[in-house]
Amino acid sequence: MGRTNCGICTELLQRDQPTTCCPKCNNLFHSSCVNDTSNNSQWICNDCTSLPSQTSTDDKFNLILQELKSIKSNQSKSDEALKVISSSVKALNDRVSGQAKTMTSLSQAMNTLNGNLNTVTSDVKSQGAIIGGLNTRIAAVEKSLSETVHCPPPTTTPLALNDITHEIQLRSRCAVHIIIRGVPESSVNTSVSSSSADKTFVKEMLDKLEPKLPETVIRKVFRVGKIINDKPRLLKVELTSQEEVNHVVISFLRLRSNIPDGYSQVSITRDRTPSERRSIYEVHQELRDRQEKGESNISIRYFNGLPKIVPARTNISHQSKNSEK
Repeated sequence: MGRTNCGICTELLQRDQPTTCCPKCNNLFHSSCVNDTSNNSQWICNDCTSLPSQTSTDDKFNLILQELKSIKSNQSKSDEALKVISSSVKALNDRVSGQAKTMTSLSQAMNTLNGNLNTVTSDVKSQGAIIGGLNTRIAAVEKSLSETVHCPPPTTTPLALNDITHEIQLRSRCAVHIIIRGVPESSVNTSVSSSSADKTFVKEMLDKLEPKLPETVIRKVFRVGKIINDKPRLLKVELTSQEEVNHVVISFLRLRSNIPDGYSQVSITRDRTPSERRSIYEVHQELRDRQEKGESNISIRYFNGLPKIVPARTNISHQSKNSEK
């Protein structure tokens, strides 16, 4: 075997020189260079001493694995937290959307209410103008009567004026009402279902008129009176104007010449105040009295909604056009 050099002084190792061997790398060194003359087998050279031990490497690898596990665990926790946050954000968005819809509905309701208030205000102003004009005319008549008879107005004038004013208000409300008789009542006991059935009947009736009227002209539909012997109560319908009432009454009279199925027992009249009903009854009573006394060529016709006894006319179609039941 060839000679080697000392790993410390790098000089050639002589056979007669004491040497020391590193048990890890098996390299030889001068014993004098390592300060060891006892040939100690536990001595380790500096190169081997500086190498990391296997145990230290494993510990570091385990630490790295633990760090990776910790990172993975934290990542899972972060994912769960993100899911919770995402769910909360979605719930918040849903609530915001619901509030937006509620605000939209509230805004529409406010617009509708404003429209109704404007209509009521217009009606009140119109009625106020009518009452004011009537008061002026009544005052002028009172003054004329006072000057004629040379006496002060009767003490009952304020009461009569109040009665007249009240009658005008009643007639103004009745002017947009029609009364329908002979409409069977719904078999459903609930008031909501019954009212819905009545409104459906009125819509279908308006659709049969010529020309047709849209359902938007209907303000209210309700029953009045009491049920007697299973006879259906009167059906009162409030429309949006007096012109529509006139159209319904006249058109339905024309419709009766070719009455649709289900309408044979149905009749329509204008709504009347108690005073108007008494006046109409008195006119009809006068007609009966005069006929009993021998007058035969007379009948009742309506002018601007008021009955009057006139000579009977042979032109039935023309009479029907200008009369009202």
